[in-house]
Amino acid sequence: MTRISSISLLLFCLSITVYAGYYGDSSEEYNSRRGHRHHDSYGERRYDDDNYHPRPPPKPRCDEGWKFFQRPNGGWCMKVFPGTLDQYSSEAQCVSQGAVLSGLQNVAEINYVVCEPPGPSFQSSPKKNSASALAVISPQVSGGVWIGAKRRAECIGSGQTAMCTKTNTFYWTDNSTTGIDGMIFQQNEPNNGNKYVTSSFRANFPRGNQNCALLTVAHTPAIRAVSVYWSGQMDDITCSTSASSYWPSGTLPRANRAYVCEKRAN
Repeated sequence: MTRISSISLLLFCLSITVYAGYYGDSSEEYNSRRGHRHHDSYGERRYDDDNYHPRPPPKPRCDEGWKFFQRPNGGWCMKVFPGTLDQYSSEAQCVSQGAVLSGLQNVAEINYVVCEPPGPSFQSSPKKNSASALAVISPQVSGGVWIGAKRRAECIGSGQTAMCTKTNTFYWTDNSTTGIDGMIFQQNEPNNGNKYVTSSFRANFPRGNQNCALLTVAHTPAIRAVSVYWSGQMDDITCSTSASSYWPSGTLPRANRAYVCEKRAN
């Protein structure tokens, strides 16, 4: 299994090609070489059709505070919000923003959730700035982030099998994320097992009911929360888990503290 032993910030930049026309040469030699110029009804010169380069279409944009990512099916905007709600309530919060819980298309999107640096005015205006989960959950130094992934129906109640593998047990729920490049699970996960849940929790969080997924984020490459969890990797967990209802002693470093939403770019 591929491990992310360190998370390095990737700057995801869109290249915009700028087209410029040539208007300075009025020589006959230029005209004969490039084709004659036309005049519109106001006498302004312009290129003939063969040499005219139209401006590129406007780049899709995101609302203030959202981060743009290009996916195979278009431009999408992502934003991390703080919150210790369960998965269902986190999804509802995204819907209230005109969004849904976000999948993870690739490592660039994982790195955004883990380590996007906050803008200079983040502390005074967090709603207007895009930032990583670690920024929005500060002063906490680690935690879990709800993402848009759920266990496939045919894998409900099952651990990993020949049919339910590490990469196909879960699917992206946002209807925009494609492929499995961003579906990186912790070692031996998804296992559909609550082996660290004490008897007092077992009735509410039975083994074999881990149908949602959390992304671990941390300031260090890995954290110890009874077991070792790598920053930037996923773990299956019960969808009704909230920070106040589940986490036994020793597991709090990976308790859910945020969720990431996405919506289509304008």
